Amino acid sequence: MARPTKQDHEKRRETARFRVTLAEREHIRAQAEAAGLSEADYLRRRALGHRIPPAPSRSFNPALVSELNRIGVNVNQLARASHRGSEFTRYWRDVGAELRAALAKAMGGHGS
Repeated sequence: MARPTKQDHEKRRETARFRVTLAEREHIRAQAEAAGLSEADYLRRRALGHRIPPAPSRSFNPALVSELNRIGVNVNQLARASHRGSEFTRYWRDVGAELRAALAKAMGGHGS
C-alpha cells in the first residue's frame, strides 16, 4: 500500500536554521535519541509545543556539561585562529586530550 499524497499545505518545504554550541548540539542529539526522534522532529516538536516522549531517567552532571562547553569554546577559538593563519597546531592535541578525558569521565559516570 502506497503512502497517501500530502496536500500542498502539509508539505514541509521551508528550512529553519540557527547556531548552537557544540555542547548544545550534543544535548539536542542526546534528547532526540532518548525520545526516539530525529533531531529535526525533536526540534520541530519542541518549537511548536508538541508532546515529546519522556526520556528515560538519567543522572545529569552540570559540571560535565560546563566542562564540555568550555572545551568547545576552546576548539572554536583555535579553529578561528587557524583560519586567520595563526599557528596553534600544538594546542589541538591538548584540547583533544581534554575532550577524551571529559568523555571518559562521562562514560564512566553512566556505568557504560
